[in-house]
Amino acid sequence: MKRIFASLIVMFAIVPNSFGIGLSGNVFIKQESETAAKAKNNAINDARRQILTNVLSSYTSREQLSDLIENASDDDLMNLISSSSVSGEQMSNTEYSANITMNIDNDAARKWLNDNNVQNWVPKMESDERFMVSIVLQNGLSDWAELKRIVREDNMEIETQSIVGNQIVAKMPLNYRSKFTVGVREMGWKYADNGGVLQIWK
Repeated sequence: MKRIFASLIVMFAIVPNSFGIGLSGNVFIKQESETAAKAKNNAINDARRQILTNVLSSYTSREQLSDLIENASDDDLMNLISSSSVSGEQMSNTEYSANITMNIDNDAARKWLNDNNVQNWVPKMESDERFMVSIVLQNGLSDWAELKRIVREDNMEIETQSIVGNQIVAKMPLNYRSKFTVGVREMGWKYADNGGVLQIWK
């Protein structure tokens, strides 16, 4: 009977660059099976599922994502990975263990989620466009500090264009707009779209 041992800590990284956000994850996994080759194949497949679940759950409903990944084929999930690497590999006649890192293809993951009717805000990689945001700070510096915390959690920055009284006009990456909107809404901000300019206030 196959036995699976996975580490308690699954790490994932959000790597910003001039063209968007690159998504990658790492997991240590150990498996035993009838042969080392089968244990390795099973470990790679299970690592892929763990990494996709942990990384993409930041961009969609974890419950919906878990159900989708659980019922997906290994081939379907393989198409969501752009590259992978292995370190610390150890094998015996029936066991395999390694640290496995995988880079996710943002566009493929977003299309797969959309095709399966799972709402998401996986960022695009191909564009460095910006959107305008108009911010009204009713509570001054405390509101501004809250916004800064929201975006820094995603390794983003608010690019300030102008400050007039308690109103700030800024720019942010276009592919971050959906997630930023969700983030401010969850913190009690109101928002509206005005000709492509996102307006937010409390």
